[in-house]
Amino acid sequence: MGKFTSLSLSQYLDQLSSDEPVPGGGSVSAYAAALAMGLSQMVARIRLKRKKKAGMMPKDEKKETEDCKTIQKIIESLEKTRHDAFQIVDLDPQIYQEVIASYGHPEKLEDSLQNSFRLQADLAFLAVMAREWNTILAGLVRGAIKNDLLVSAALLEAAFRGAYHTAMINVRYMKDPQHKERAEKALEELKLRFEKGNVGASQRS
Repeated sequence: MGKFTSLSLSQYLDQLSSDEPVPGGGSVSAYAAALAMGLSQMVARIRLKRKKKAGMMPKDEKKETEDCKTIQKIIESLEKTRHDAFQIVDLDPQIYQEVIASYGHPEKLEDSLQNSFRLQADLAFLAVMAREWNTILAGLVRGAIKNDLLVSAALLEAAFRGAYHTAMINVRYMKDPQHKERAEKALEELKLRFEKGNVGASQRS
């Protein structure tokens, strides 16, 4: 199986719409998250660029300087999470195939399910962090460009929901009650944190 991240978007879509099981929902969720983070970075970089234009100097230069530092930190943080999310575009199909191969081998299946769960739980966490940074960024951006943050937020919503439900599918098949309990608790905490972020974002819109 080749790298899906090396395909053009057109090629990826062709593969996605075929009768092959990979890439599937987990990979698509990761792609959506990476797209969302890239879009947020674009907004942040445009915001910084506008400060340099003549006539755009704010009345409160100290606050503007602090805002720019915050935006730069968000850009750097999103660079890391975007990279991690994009890697999951490839990793999810690989782990999915490991899960399928482990059916009929109970001693391997539990480990495969845990690996698949952890990957999607990690993706859900990346979406949570990106959504929180988006909320901060929304308070620092003005004008039409702010609309792109709404698009990014919608993509992150889809990415989180997809990752959450894909992770939960693996939990349902786990046999070890301790593994299952820990996984369910971790997902519930992620869900509560993401929904709290949604409330914060709606209050700022």
